[in-house]
Amino acid sequence: MTKAYQSQNIFFAFGVLCTLTVYDGNSVYALGKAKACAQEIDRKNCFADAAAIGYAAQQIKKIFVMEGVTEAAIRLGDTVINMGKTRRHGIRNPFSKDPRYFAYLDLGEKSMVTLIASELQETAFTRRSNIASVTLIGSNAVQLSELCAAVIGYSPSEALALLDGTGIEAIIVTKDEQVLTTSGLSQKQQIAA
Repeated sequence: MTKAYQSQNIFFAFGVLCTLTVYDGNSVYALGKAKACAQEIDRKNCFADAAAIGYAAQQIKKIFVMEGVTEAAIRLGDTVINMGKTRRHGIRNPFSKDPRYFAYLDLGEKSMVTLIASELQETAFTRRSNIASVTLIGSNAVQLSELCAAVIGYSPSEALALLDGTGIEAIIVTKDEQVLTTSGLSQKQQIAA
């Protein structure tokens, strides 16, 4: 019987809690290198925007791949990259001041980014939107981060129409607490409350 091996590194960067979990490979060295990478990207950025966090997560994934890691979970705040087998990841509740999850999503070899509208600088664009949070699921955390920032200003129906058929799936929580998803997500994934 093979024993499961797990190493974890928890640290603070980009103003958020970061958790790196490796389930195989050269974990101690890879975790140290990944943490240093995230902290360096954090130091070079004036502010912790979603794209910088997505970029850091993608860079950590590259380090893990180069170090032979095939099973890992990268979580930088609300940006998640899952490597290897399917694992359950939480989606933050946009109405809670605490970092509580309102649902969980089973992710395979995917990235997931959540953006909460109330944490953004209010603009006329975000003020007119009925979206409280948007969670996007796809293959690239940088792309998802940038798309979240764009999508959050649309109405929920406009956002879903924009994303439907692109290969990027979405979970949108409205300000009146409705949960909406793209058609591909409801067919492929199980959202557990």
